[in-house]
Amino acid sequence: MPHFQRTPEIAIWYLDEGPRTAPVILLIPGLTCDLHDWSWQITFLLSLGLRVISMDLRGQGRSSAPTPTPGITTWPGPSPPPGVIDYYPQTCAHDGISLLESLGVAKTIVMGHSLGDLVGYYLTVTRPDLVTALVGVDPIHRWGHAWREANANFFDDLETVVEKMLVFFAYSYPPHAPDWQKAWHARRAAQMDPLVMYALSWGGWGDRENGLGRKEVAVREYSGRLKCPRLTFGCNEEAVAADKNELPKGSDLDECVLIEGEGHWFHQTASERFNQVLKGWLDKLGVLPVRPAQ
Repeated sequence: MPHFQRTPEIAIWYLDEGPRTAPVILLIPGLTCDLHDWSWQITFLLSLGLRVISMDLRGQGRSSAPTPTPGITTWPGPSPPPGVIDYYPQTCAHDGISLLESLGVAKTIVMGHSLGDLVGYYLTVTRPDLVTALVGVDPIHRWGHAWREANANFFDDLETVVEKMLVFFAYSYPPHAPDWQKAWHARRAAQMDPLVMYALSWGGWGDRENGLGRKEVAVREYSGRLKCPRLTFGCNEEAVAADKNELPKGSDLDECVLIEGEGHWFHQTASERFNQVLKGWLDKLGVLPVRPAQ
């Protein structure tokens, strides 16, 4: 079974599809989600001849979800003491790096959605030699300290984090969002350990100094370090504002594209448009057409 044993406590579930000699794209899902979130893209990307690697973040899907080590309020770094379990996106990025290395991947495009976007951006600045291009899908580093602090009551009660997350999700859907999508999200959130969801959320944006889902932290960590071409999709102008105005371009091929009126999961509900924009950009990069290995 395709599990990668990252540490004695953490096994990462992944799927590796497509020709092994083809250009690689790594897909990283958002909070409460799993690699099936990319079902609207995977067949399409495979049809383009790419090698598609999709992963479940630690704590989600079929990846391991051990109880986080109590008392962790800041990122313990890339080499924590043995047995220490955290759920910071920085750590998830190192999971992804180790997975790619285990598969012998020397170069990859990285695409992440929401919380997975935090993982993808951090992976990119940590290993610029590994990442040839970055795709951010509705980034959550759009919100700064003021917005995050105004909503800090999310962390007041561990027992209500799943319920509060679903309330937040409700604001992320368009009026015409399909019922299956809402039910799918609610059921996956319900199966998560509240301790793990709390830890993923705290690591993502609760920590004022290290939460990559805070605009000020993201700008500090990424500014001038994103050297590869970057495509940023957003559901509105606010979603891409940080990338457009506060993170210097890494390439003349950098673009911001809006898919409005479709909510936070527009790569699913507006998949045909999303996929065609993505294909056009990959073509500009010179990734397409994929030529068979000689």
